[in-house]
Amino acid sequence: MAVGGVVTNNGKNLVLQRLGGSSVTAVDRFKVGTGTTTPVVTDTDVETVEQIDGSDTKSFVSGYPSFDSTAIKWKSRGFIAAGECNGVTLTECGEFNSAGTCLSHDVFTGVSKSSTDEIAIKWEHVVEDV
Repeated sequence: MAVGGVVTNNGKNLVLQRLGGSSVTAVDRFKVGTGTTTPVVTDTDVETVEQIDGSDTKSFVSGYPSFDSTAIKWKSRGFIAAGECNGVTLTECGEFNSAGTCLSHDVFTGVSKSSTDEIAIKWEHVVEDV
């Protein structure tokens, strides 16, 4: 398993559409899963979705996403409570909008989730000159 993350092609298109004034839905939720395949820009979902409290997605933590105009960052936060996703080893996550468009897909070293664990997930996207 390779560890890493990508902003997907669909995610880049979503950003460009919003910049262009299109009324596409905002990225406001996340998914977690147990997949281990290296993320690629053509991904449209996490590999193996693990439901969070009976749903494939969960809304970001209140107050997110947030925008830092000084650092030119977009930040989002996910939170998995003690009663959610127990008994699995989580290895991936992604950011989505309500239409199901995947902004990003990340794979990480597995975290074994039990009923005594709470997990906070942080994403930061930075706009840089290239």
